[in-house]
Amino acid sequence: MTAADLPMLLPPAMVEDPSPLNVSTFAKPEYAKLTITYGKGEPSGPWPVHCEWFKVRIPTGRQASALTSEPTLIHYELTVPDGKRQWAVDRDTRDPNQVVFTCSPPPDEPAAFDGRWSVQLELWGIEVNGGAGPVDIVWEESTSTTGADGPFLERTGKGIVSKRDDSFYLHSFRPASVAIARNTKATLHWEGTPHATYTVYYRKPDGTQGSSTASGGRWTSPDNLVDDSSFTLEARMSNEVRYLTTYIKVNNPDIAVTAVTAAGDSVFNGHINQAVGKVLRVGEIRGPYNATAPNERPLTITGGALTISNSATEFTNALIVKAVRSPENAALTIENMPDKENVAKKVKATFLDGVLSVTGNGTYSGAISTISIAASEINGRGAGVLGLNGSVTVNGALAATGDVTAGGNVTLDPGANGYLWLKTGRFDTTAQATVNLHGGLNANGGLNMGAGKNITIPQGGGELVVADAFVAKSHNPGYTYPKVEVGPTGVATSFTHKGRRVLRTGDLVYLKSHWQGSYLKADANDSERKVTRTTSPDMNNGRFMWYLDISGYSPAAVVEEDAEVLE
Repeated sequence: MTAADLPMLLPPAMVEDPSPLNVSTFAKPEYAKLTITYGKGEPSGPWPVHCEWFKVRIPTGRQASALTSEPTLIHYELTVPDGKRQWAVDRDTRDPNQVVFTCSPPPDEPAAFDGRWSVQLELWGIEVNGGAGPVDIVWEESTSTTGADGPFLERTGKGIVSKRDDSFYLHSFRPASVAIARNTKATLHWEGTPHATYTVYYRKPDGTQGSSTASGGRWTSPDNLVDDSSFTLEARMSNEVRYLTTYIKVNNPDIAVTAVTAAGDSVFNGHINQAVGKVLRVGEIRGPYNATAPNERPLTITGGALTISNSATEFTNALIVKAVRSPENAALTIENMPDKENVAKKVKATFLDGVLSVTGNGTYSGAISTISIAASEINGRGAGVLGLNGSVTVNGALAATGDVTAGGNVTLDPGANGYLWLKTGRFDTTAQATVNLHGGLNANGGLNMGAGKNITIPQGGGELVVADAFVAKSHNPGYTYPKVEVGPTGVATSFTHKGRRVLRTGDLVYLKSHWQGSYLKADANDSERKVTRTTSPDMNNGRFMWYLDISGYSPAAVVEEDAEVLE
């Protein structure tokens, strides 16, 4: 049976120093020590285990799989416990690919291991070659579990030691691409000591520093990058630390800066988002520029409100907006800022709690086509007068609870069915004023003239025309009201005083001393009475009364029985 087929009955324990082993360089050779303990392993069969020999095979050469290229420089020593027979150690270097150390008890006296004792082989001064990597150390034994007489079988096993490059080098730190697209990951490469510990530091999208470990000379960023970033590679081995840096450009990056100064035009193909509580200060804002027709188009603000809170903000041209709103539950103030020589020209308009307050000596000049005001009052400045200069056109109802003073003409054009309605009170003019009526005057109530005042129609100036009946009477108290009545035909139907007929222009007058066959005579009280006419003119010395007969414009209208007296 071959050795490869049988496992070792007493596999040794091996300790390497240092661990791991360091490879040698031209400037500095590195040495190793191996301590191999044989005889205390757990056997696959019952104790005792008799051993004729055990061997240690170490690969040699300059390759990474070999431990040393100088096997003759290896020192060795085998230690046997007191009271035990001494063992011999033989080194065989005839094979250039390995060195073999054979340890054996005296010939024909196999050692009996019972698990309570062991032998120890020390190999030191091993000059480690320059190839880093693992090395297989092969063990062999010739053992028996049936006694000192055998049979003895060859069995094999192995141990592994590690070599690392203890020379600390780091170089060629570089990005896989010097420019990457926005929102993609960065990849970095470098050359360095394999067994060093590597960490890459970088700038995260939120502006903070991020880091992650790396190995194998390659690193990919955990985050997608949105801005240019620098990278720092940290290599740490034992107590030594080294650093390298590199840089990657991100195309179309997100930029976060404290201040920007642009000497030329800047073009933004995406949105500009202003953080809450931050201020955007500009000297001038214009609409989009039209390259084919060099002018600016209107500036549009949508999706929210434009807040202007800095009192130093100036607008030399028009600011055209659909709506100007204050923050919620706050005042909206519009204020001009004159210099100290013109402080009297300062005007401030404030909107707060549904009230518009204007302070200062403000005057508006210019044309306003329409002002719509839903307000219960419009007051003048302080307790003064609200002055409206120029023409004022009111298309709806105009209600004034106080005085309305117009320094110019007041034109009312309510239409054919409109009217000027004086609900209560009077329509007064000063003594120097004149009311001219170029149209008709309809008085549905009384028309009162002041004392000593007349209605005068100048000669040739027209007529007083009455469409129906006209009645004029006095309101002098204590008198029977004299009145003048004009009927629909324009003829006076009544013109009396104390029940008596009153003369009027155009009347024909007849003087009579009798009426219907009787003379008129006054008594002692001047009361009129009638007496029978006689031939004597002296009727008891009584006074005859002459009666004034008014018969209208035509004598033919007189009805008189005593026609002979009409002379």
